Amino acid sequence: MATSKITVRELLPSDMDSFARLCETRDMDSDTAVRRAAVVEHIAFRNPGADGRPTYIVGVQDNRVIAHLGRMPTRFCIDGEIETGSYFHDLYVHPEIRKLGGQGFFLSMKMYQAAEDASPGFVALIWTNEINIALQQARKYDQLWTSRYTKILSLDEKLGRILPSQISGPAKTIIRYLVSVTDYLKNLFDRHNGRVDRLDQFDDRFDILAKDIANSTGIAPNKDSAYLNWKYVTRPDLNVAILASRDDDSKLTGFAVVIEPDPIYHTSIIAELAVVNNDTKIIKCLLDNAIDYARSCRANRIAAVATQNEYSSAFRSRLFVPRGSPEPLFVALADRSSNTSLITKICNWHMSLGDSEGPF
Repeated sequence: MATSKITVRELLPSDMDSFARLCETRDMDSDTAVRRAAVVEHIAFRNPGADGRPTYIVGVQDNRVIAHLGRMPTRFCIDGEIETGSYFHDLYVHPEIRKLGGQGFFLSMKMYQAAEDASPGFVALIWTNEINIALQQARKYDQLWTSRYTKILSLDEKLGRILPSQISGPAKTIIRYLVSVTDYLKNLFDRHNGRVDRLDQFDDRFDILAKDIANSTGIAPNKDSAYLNWKYVTRPDLNVAILASRDDDSKLTGFAVVIEPDPIYHTSIIAELAVVNNDTKIIKCLLDNAIDYARSCRANRIAAVATQNEYSSAFRSRLFVPRGSPEPLFVALADRSSNTSLITKICNWHMSLGDSEGPF
């Protein structure tokens, strides 16, 4: 692997078996690697916003995929208007290449350059790790940062580690009850029990809702029904709850998407939360329903991100607190946008944990 020439090109459907084998080098068993490859196939080749340009850049050596970088074409809504851009995501290089000194770095840089060349507009990069952040900083991308919010729903993990098994079960039940009672008392005079429906998919009402939200939400992907179904309904290996708020005339006023808790950390994720005119009462109503759903799934915690005051204030009112290091939002090729001054300020973005590939 160390001596053969590496070719950088776009990912092809015929590469997916090799892609799955590369996934196994990420400490995945074969079944998990195949599932991961199925997700990538969905992201790369079924995007309703595809622009006819490469959606994944790969490094190929001896007919094997040994590195990849995703480019997700995205129709962003900026100041009420649609502008085509991209997300870069999912950079990975085979560990044998990374061991060869600077070869992994230079291969990564070549893939970033190829992805930039394939992108007709600006690029956003989020949910990345420290190594990738260093690479993006080396490419002089604009650096924006925001906080991740987390709400504790249970102390099951900690109690399981510190208490004997014969008493940890009852203790977990008591703690869950006390946490839920604390929520109830905190929200006794501030809970908004509006009309919220649980849906199986996103229908054409969400095409109208996307337009209604556009003028108030800030910079975000245009989240019409095609986009949302691709992200959350037809995507493999993902279980979600779709929550939609409506007014007295059954017109949609906002929505949330909650990811079921993962099997390791038991964390639910609020992947989407957006409301017409950033109405605080509706935000809190959807947020209350999202918390209830996560609790019903026995999540230990629920996580979200907010870059606008109406949403971050609602999170804090529900006892979410900033946790961990700031989350990056990097912007590349900002001068390709007619809205450069807007996209390079974090306060103009409406970020959600489901954006780009999502951290799940």
